[in-house]
Amino acid sequence: MRYSFTSSIQDSAVQTPLVLAQDVRVHYGHREIISGLDMKVSPGEFIALVGANGAGKTTLLRTLMGLISPSSGTVSILGRSPIAAREKIGYVPQKHYFEWSFPITVKDAVLTGRTRAIGWFRRPSTDDWVSVFRAIERSGITHLQDRVVGELSGGQRQRVLLARALASDPSLLLLDEPFTGVDAPTQDSLNELYTSLAEEGLGIVMSTHDMLSALTHCSRICGVRGNLALDAPAHQLSVEELHRWLREA
Repeated sequence: MRYSFTSSIQDSAVQTPLVLAQDVRVHYGHREIISGLDMKVSPGEFIALVGANGAGKTTLLRTLMGLISPSSGTVSILGRSPIAAREKIGYVPQKHYFEWSFPITVKDAVLTGRTRAIGWFRRPSTDDWVSVFRAIERSGITHLQDRVVGELSGGQRQRVLLARALASDPSLLLLDEPFTGVDAPTQDSLNELYTSLAEEGLGIVMSTHDMLSALTHCSRICGVRGNLALDAPAHQLSVEELHRWLREA
């Protein structure tokens, strides 16, 4: 059985951007990391954030999640503040941000993606487990659901993190360098999965250093250099143009 995630996006929300950032500025101390950034993300878009290290890609993702408050400007997710809309945001961190030595199974790791919905010290409901197994199936790891997470390969772990994000039934999926330490065949299969999710209606924003992958699979390329110094449909760009842009950063 194939599950669709479009049901998490209400009809009225289709007319509202998933993400709307206007003149956003973010500071770390006296240093301005993001300066006057404007960005809009619609349902079904698969957007690649590219840029040099320190350009502000991860800071932007954390701002969209509500973990960092802008110094000025506004960010809204489905017309609400990022904090108010957190249940609609799924986040896939880099693998090293998860403690893989915990003696828990894949299904229990994915269940942690429902923590906000379940609440602390409460038992998961049938609906919670339905969301978990739906996310596990959609991520292609049903055969691994009873395995201990420490036994998994790098690609399998990345799929666990994806399933964990999907377990919250999000409308917006944020991916932070999801291909770090993943081999080429696994990266291709994950990209196909992300593309499929976008076709089902999720908005996806992915930070990446892989220019070819971004051009091949993403619908739009956003180059971060404090602000969105580059914003264009992927089919209008080439790898050479992207590398030239990065060298000029």
